[in-house]
Amino acid sequence: MNPLELASRYVVPPLMRRLVEVLVEEHGLSRVEAARKTGLSPAAVTRYLKGERGRLLEVRGLEEVESRVKDLAGKVASGGVSVPELQAEVASLAIYAMAKGYFCGFHAKLDPRFGPESCSACRNLLRPQR
Repeated sequence: MNPLELASRYVVPPLMRRLVEVLVEEHGLSRVEAARKTGLSPAAVTRYLKGERGRLLEVRGLEEVESRVKDLAGKVASGGVSVPELQAEVASLAIYAMAKGYFCGFHAKLDPRFGPESCSACRNLLRPQR
């Protein structure tokens, strides 16, 4: 599985799940309001909150990622980010996390050719942007 496919199928959904959790639980947005501000459907927001979507990877324990998600949630909650800007920020965060090697073990489980000890695909292709 190539790194971009990994990002879209497995890394972006947990980031969106965490973003939705922060918007609803910490910023007090309703599910409908969170949906409107993120460009998701209310049903998708509900699925994220119930853990039915974006649950294969956990991003809470990744301090840098968690910090960036919370910063982004603050901007979203205040209306300071459009949906296209939000999508670009989430994609950028996914690339950053993958380039840092946070999901190498998971990638290797999906495709053993991408084992952390023998692969540098994400680190080389998706160099950290910060």
